[in-house]
Amino acid sequence: MFKLKFFLPLVWLVICYSGLAVAQEEMNDQLYWIREEVAKINMLQQYEETSKQWVGLMTEGGLDLPYVRASQRNDGHYYYLIPLSNYAEIDKFSSVFGSVLDKIGKEKWGEFITANESSIETHRDFIAKWSAKYSYVPKESRTKQGEAEFIHWVFFKYKLEKRQEVLDVIAEWKALYEKNNIPDGWGIWLVEIGLDNNSIALTETAKDGASFYSAMKENSDKLKEEEAKLWAKLSVNVLSIEEYYGKPRPDLTYTKK
Repeated sequence: MFKLKFFLPLVWLVICYSGLAVAQEEMNDQLYWIREEVAKINMLQQYEETSKQWVGLMTEGGLDLPYVRASQRNDGHYYYLIPLSNYAEIDKFSSVFGSVLDKIGKEKWGEFITANESSIETHRDFIAKWSAKYSYVPKESRTKQGEAEFIHWVFFKYKLEKRQEVLDVIAEWKALYEKNNIPDGWGIWLVEIGLDNNSIALTETAKDGASFYSAMKENSDKLKEEEAKLWAKLSVNVLSIEEYYGKPRPDLTYTKK
């Protein structure tokens, strides 16, 4: 969507939009607790090994969460998403994870924590909302569910007092894609707690990098004039932009058995 315009210096958040084969009108906003971890480059192998070990430990302990979805950025940032039905669920995290620790044992957990955290530069937690109103889910997606091996993230900060104007332009962009039945969707993520509240993330997926750039060119050629007008309206309220590439990490994803 925005890739053509975003060859600029950049800065901010992240997450993975996964293609959904559900009609847009049937979709609802979804809250996520997000853990962002930055692996030490010189200890990347240890980070990977212990992150896979974490999945095994959570499975062994019967972690009572539907899933913890993982993705990896091309600069060593990893994201882990936990779905939330409401904010009250956060209060249960202590007992949910505490139950796992009781089953696997404090000594085993302590050994894991030492090995895992020694391979991490830093980490942070925040809450973001996937917006059904502003995300675009095509009726027939070019990338089918389960095919996405490539993720493109765009993160931008905007003038706080212009929040509604920014969202209105995104809504116009979505309407343009709907009108032209563009087969490539995007997810819009709004910060709720833990990061600057004038931040928005946009995520797109594709089968691979070549497919992404090919689709980008096809859509840009088709919508060039309309998108140029929308970008002119949006850019005056944008303060900074970052973009990254990466991939889903199903091998680091926990799914409740």
